Amino acid sequence: MGYQFKQQESLVQGVRRIAREQMSQALLALQNPERNQHQAIHEVRKQFKKLRGLIRLVRSGLGDEYSQINLWYRDAGRRLSRVRDAESMLESLGKLRERFSDSAHAEMFSEFESRLLARKQRIVEEWIDLDADLKKLSGQLEEGHRKIENWKIKGPAGKVISHGLQKTYQRGAKALKDLRRCPSDELFHECRKRSKYHLYHMRLLGDLWKPILAARIAELDQLNDFLGDDHDLAVMMQLIQSEPETLGSSAGIDRLLTIIGQQRQELKSAGLKLADRIFAEEPQAFARRMKAYWSLWRDQNSQ
Repeated sequence: MGYQFKQQESLVQGVRRIAREQMSQALLALQNPERNQHQAIHEVRKQFKKLRGLIRLVRSGLGDEYSQINLWYRDAGRRLSRVRDAESMLESLGKLRERFSDSAHAEMFSEFESRLLARKQRIVEEWIDLDADLKKLSGQLEEGHRKIENWKIKGPAGKVISHGLQKTYQRGAKALKDLRRCPSDELFHECRKRSKYHLYHMRLLGDLWKPILAARIAELDQLNDFLGDDHDLAVMMQLIQSEPETLGSSAGIDRLLTIIGQQRQELKSAGLKLADRIFAEEPQAFARRMKAYWSLWRDQNSQ
């Protein structure tokens, strides 16, 4: 029941509880004396994204506080992104290795894995104050954790939820429309971001009508896997172009780029087909339907 509203709690109670839980998990990752730095950073950034998904859902109720909270978590997450991106490169390479498991590629993948591992280690070593920065962030999160109790949600719960849902869904539908009109890496990334926030919203509201929303959540999970994997491969291509010396021989790079291109084409095709179905409904109609589910769910609690 963690990242999900409960039927017996008010909206503000649910928002505060969920925010505290995400913050506590981030603090646990940072303050664990046996932590792996890469895993800690990954966990913290994940909790930040879930927190931003939460506050986006209730943004109209938060009023002026929304922008301040959202920007703080966005910027804090970005400060940690370089180390996480280096780890993502290795994860992407591992997925390519599984997809193209022919023995003819084995030596090439091993060489690139070694080079990406060395690059990741170099990035960590160059971040001289990483431990100090993580300790400072931990202190800031402790302060943020205490402030959650002062968060206020103004306005009727159903209206606040409906507004947040429609805004995020509408942005996702627009990103998909723009992408269909003029495909680009930037628009694929935009579609990915919007669908991810929509997924967070569906998880938060998953108890409203479990069989229906569980199916939607599963489809959104799949969509975000497609778009996320494609984004990571796009970043890898940018790395190859900007740091060719990092990955070694040009012959090996050409082979890797060919494999990446093939995999990205498959991911994009599957992702677009799924996104078309997920964002087929008109935003206003979708938000109105979800508001009705919310009202029925809340009314059942009082019966």
